Amino acid sequence: MFRQALSRVLNPAKAIAAAKMQTRNFTCYMNKAILLGHVGADPQEYTFANGAKIASFSLATSRRYKDGSGNIVEQTSWHKVKFTGEQADKIMRIVKKSACVQVDGSIRYDTFTNKEGVE
Repeated sequence: MFRQALSRVLNPAKAIAAAKMQTRNFTCYMNKAILLGHVGADPQEYTFANGAKIASFSLATSRRYKDGSGNIVEQTSWHKVKFTGEQADKIMRIVKKSACVQVDGSIRYDTFTNKEGVE
């Protein structure tokens, strides 16, 4: 492994050729997200008529950087996180407001259309 990494550093053309070969042999589709942040409020649980459960909560992630003037700026993003099945039960027992949690999963964007047809 170390020799392969070293040869790629010493011979970048060979590394580029290897990368091109790998992308031709594999389909590159992946939807994976890892979030680390603080829970904004206690989770809410929803139970459907068929007995299925969903637990959801908002998760705040922050990013700090220096602006052009050298001032430190903190930018916070909010994420709606949902869990189903046994994970929903565990979330309801364990997760509380302001807890620091790591969430591994996939990203899905939902849209809602009202009665007037507006998303």
